[in-house]
Amino acid sequence: MQARLKLKSGKLAVGFPGKREEAILDASGNRTESVLWDFSKDGGAIGDISFGRKLPAGAIVIGLLTDEQTAVTGADEIQLKAGSTNLSGVLDLTASSGVQAPALAGSAAGIKIASDSELKISITTNAATAGKVRFFVRYLLPNDANS
Repeated sequence: MQARLKLKSGKLAVGFPGKREEAILDASGNRTESVLWDFSKDGGAIGDISFGRKLPAGAIVIGLLTDEQTAVTGADEIQLKAGSTNLSGVLDLTASSGVQAPALAGSAAGIKIASDSELKISITTNAATAGKVRFFVRYLLPNDANS
């Protein structure tokens, strides 16, 4: 039987988290994954922009935050997705600034991710002409300590 390692909560020793450390487990069991959309690097054409970061199968998304670091212009309908699953409703980031807490898609209490799913944004109507936004996805993983 394979031993399972339990992660403990705590602060990072120094500096910023690396890729392996970015999904941080806090004292209540929440994990956070973040992705950065930067128009100057990622573009802003209508369609999907993938970030190469995934939520694991079985993750239950319980919250979202956006941190608009540079004003978004042009794209007035953006959705945050995990694979083909909408995590947010339609976001109009051109009408907001700073840190926002958008509702989950369909005002759900949580959204369960069936399989490993890449985080991406979908620009649906107008192409973006500028902007830089960090998206934070808060999620839980099933407790598998007793399995």
